[in-house]
Amino acid sequence: MKRPIRISLLVAIVATCVLPTVSPRVHAAAIDDGMPDQSSLDSTTNSMSQGNWSDLAGGVAGRPYIASLSVTTNGTPTQLVTNGTAATPAPTTTGAITAVIAPYNLCKTGSTNNCYTTPNRVGVTLAYVKQAGQLGYNFSAPTAPLAVAIDSTSVFDLTIGLNTVGTKLGWTWMNGTPSFWKTENLGQDIATARVKFSLSTSPGLDPQDQKAQQCTTIPVSVCDAAKSTQDTLGMQMVLSLDTTLSAAFAGALFATNAAVIGSLDVASGETPSLTYGIAGPHNMSDGSVRKGTFYGFLSDAVLSSQFKIEATETDMSKVLSVARTAESKSTADAGTDTVVWSKWTAADNGTDGRLVTISDISFSAPKFKVTKVSSLGSGSAKTVLSRTAGKTAKALATQAGLAMPAGSKVSLKVVPSSAKFCKVTGTTIKGLKVGSCKVTVTVKPKKGAAKSKTLTLQVA
Repeated sequence: MKRPIRISLLVAIVATCVLPTVSPRVHAAAIDDGMPDQSSLDSTTNSMSQGNWSDLAGGVAGRPYIASLSVTTNGTPTQLVTNGTAATPAPTTTGAITAVIAPYNLCKTGSTNNCYTTPNRVGVTLAYVKQAGQLGYNFSAPTAPLAVAIDSTSVFDLTIGLNTVGTKLGWTWMNGTPSFWKTENLGQDIATARVKFSLSTSPGLDPQDQKAQQCTTIPVSVCDAAKSTQDTLGMQMVLSLDTTLSAAFAGALFATNAAVIGSLDVASGETPSLTYGIAGPHNMSDGSVRKGTFYGFLSDAVLSSQFKIEATETDMSKVLSVARTAESKSTADAGTDTVVWSKWTAADNGTDGRLVTISDISFSAPKFKVTKVSSLGSGSAKTVLSRTAGKTAKALATQAGLAMPAGSKVSLKVVPSSAKFCKVTGTTIKGLKVGSCKVTVTVKPKKGAAKSKTLTLQVA
């Protein structure tokens, strides 16, 4: 069983996340966005309770780095970092725009208490230089004049050299609106992850508030924080280095708007599913109701290997179900959880696949489960069970996708809870009254083990 991991907040680095589709509510005068620069996180002198990059096996030379960074505002592109490496000096010019890479839960040299010999997560935060050694991450009201004009419509293009952690990359969560995602050479030290995004609002948490700190637990569990301490505009990513998920999900991307953190759980087997959890305070810092947006990218490779869905599928809503599985929408402030699917192509978005967007989400810690819709799902002509003609065992086995070698015996058994809706007579099932009938189809070949599948039929 996986134990929950809480992302330790580095000094002045908030573990927050968001995606703006409208101008964020930000109280500029109250914003505290100070954070250390990359050189501080690489330093051998570390007063923090957890390790920094100098404590990594192999030292700073093995940490991830910003290989390339550019931004386009109002159609004008500006290159910010070119051919970066782990040895590239941290910028010190006031107003320069950069990104900082931080280890989460890395052991300090000589320590083994509640930490990892390599970080279990890696944080990436977009920032600007306030002064030498001091950065800021709020781009709605920067306290130093920026070298390049930035607003909520600006599109950043970031490539991360994963270096030694490229062999372990799992899922990636980001605070930002993604429009492009591509990973290359995963499993190797030369692995890279490239993402294009626009900035998003992000809630701040009170580090002294125990309820607020529960919001940063992975997997997402609870978040009872009443409201954020401040709301900023920026971008943050968390790269998970867990290796517990199927290799198919290495390099998976999802993002959120107005959440503190997100997590991904996967169930494989005959009924595969993905469960995305997101957490955030109930309200904005000004007391207004917080509503968020979720973005999940499923590559064609994942759709094919995990869900047996072909790239030619035209309507994802017919083959994949997205449902909230935690925190029912019973309050007056509940959102609509509106689901929209869009197609991504390698040419325009880096990778072929589909992006699911769930908007108007209410908090505090909702979870959304993605499952394949049965070919016998409600509303399909195949699901209708007549109260006269019925369906044969072989017909249902075929619809269930069960192989029937020559000489196989096929049987049907009604689930007890459905006994009043349908009945099996010999090798045929018929409906008794309008309702939902669950029936288990079993195929027993002459040689080998029997295989079964339970189907849901609608009695008309």
